[in-house]
Formats: sequence, structure tokens, C-alpha cells
Amino acid sequence: MYTCDAPARTGGAEVPNRRVAAPLRVTERVDYALKSVLLLAQHTDDFLTTKAMAAHYGMSTKRLASVLWNLRSAEILESRPGWHGGFRLARLPQAIPLSTVIAAANNVEELVPRPNGRTQIPNNSPTGERGETTADLVDSFWQALDDHVQGTLTAFTLADLARARPLP
Repeated sequence: MYTCDAPARTGGAEVPNRRVAAPLRVTERVDYALKSVLLLAQHTDDFLTTKAMAAHYGMSTKRLASVLWNLRSAEILESRPGWHGGFRLARLPQAIPLSTVIAAANNVEELVPRPNGRTQIPNNSPTGERGETTADLVDSFWQALDDHVQGTLTAFTLADLARARPLP
């Protein structure tokens, strides 16, 4: 982690910055999806309405409705219309990988790691002694990082998230 000596201002107090780079960015749709399925995992037998979930987290009802529809289409949720209707999980939390929730929120088929599960970063010098440019080395790094994240999201389930299991 990089540090910065320039202090940040919070109210009247100065706090030293600990981070220069931005943290991982998550789309609003993915945030809504993960929070919704987590809330539904905590209410396994109940159908919760879009309005109730949106109010619980202070979300946009319209945006949440779109996300919930994607989760239903991906068979992560089931819905019931009517006065006592709403959404609930279609499967047990331990059978729902977070990668599936994220893929459904983004309206894509599935997030999966590469077949071998690992992308190796070339063991070269930055000058590219074996023909790789520094751009190739950076691209390899990003691909390896992406593969690691995808593998973790596939291995980590909604049940793990619900019981706050630490990441591997």
C-alpha cells in the first residue's frame, strides 16, 4: 500500500492519508444485488417486497426492481405476486456463489476464472528480455489479478458472506 504524507482534512482535524490509489470500485447494481440477497438470506422463509428492501438500505426502488428482476431471471430469486408477495431466495445460500449474483446483476451469463485457474505473470525484467514489453507485463499482472478475483468470487457463497467468513 502506498502512503502519502499530505494530511487530509476532516472537519477541523488533520488525518494523514493512508492510500493514494482508489479502492476497488463496485457498480451500484452489484451493490444492490449483494445487499438484497444478503437481506433475503437473513429472512429465508419470508417474501420481502422491493419497497421494503429499498427502504431498509435507502436504495432507489426503481433501480432495485431492475436488479431483482435480473436475479429472478438468473434463478437466484423466486417471486410471488400479490398482497403477500415479494422476493425470496430460490436456492439455499450455500448454493449461491457470489460470482453468480454479480453476473446476474450485470446481466451477463457467468463470471468464471480461466480453465487452469491461474495466469502466470512472466518472470522477466521490465526491459523485456524475452520480447515482452512493460505493457505486456502490466497486462499479465492485471489478468492474473482478475483470475484470482474471479476464482475467489466463485468459491465464496452467499452463506459465507452472511456469516462474515474471511476471504481466503
